[in-house]
Order: sequence, then C-alpha cells, then structure tokens
Amino acid sequence: MLITEYFRRKEEIISSFPAITSTEITLDQRTRHIGLIKGILTFHDGSELHFKEFVEVTNEVVKYKYAYHYQKDNKLIFRYDNHPILLRNIPEHHKHDQSEENILKSGIPDIQAVLNEILNFLPE
Repeated sequence: MLITEYFRRKEEIISSFPAITSTEITLDQRTRHIGLIKGILTFHDGSELHFKEFVEVTNEVVKYKYAYHYQKDNKLIFRYDNHPILLRNIPEHHKHDQSEENILKSGIPDIQAVLNEILNFLPE
C-alpha cells in the first residue's frame, strides 16, 4: 500500500463519523510508504480528539509513534499512546484513563476504534 492510500482511508473513516462537526487534518508524506497524519477533530458537544500517527505502510501498517488524546474542556478523558514513560514499569502501548496517572496496558488502537469509544462519552 502507498501512504497516500492510507491517508485516504483514514480521511474516509473520519468524514463518515456523524458526530464530528469540524476537522483540522495535516498530511505529511515522507516517502511512498512512510508518513504522518495528525489533526484535531471536534465533536458536537465541544469535545476534541487530538491525534497523530507516524506510520510505515509497506506490507503491513507499522505505527512508529501514535497518540489519540480525547478531551473536553481541556480535561483528559483518555489518551492512547506509545510514548515511553521513563523510570516506571509502563507498557509500551498504554491508555491514560481519566488522568495522566491512571495508566492501563492496551493494544495498538486505530482511529475507527477510538471514534467508536468516543461514542460512549457523547450525549445523544
């Protein structure tokens, strides 16, 4: 797969999500197979998802760096990331749940799974 195809797929997922009221997305193609997609998605209740994925998409998708930070009124609701936390026994792939200190082991999420999780926090 080419990075442009990966970008297109992510943009389609985002554009098909009905609770999103505005998007700011930046695409940064580094090579034919490596790139960075990042952005801010705003939902109908004013909450926001700040996300980034630095990926390589040759035979499979490899996420070198990622973060999906969901907040409302500048208060963390959750964040998935693979940023190393020094001097603590924290798994590489983890989730901050409701606070920076409440850290849980997680798998590597994708934007669709994160958007589906956000549905649980949005008012009807």
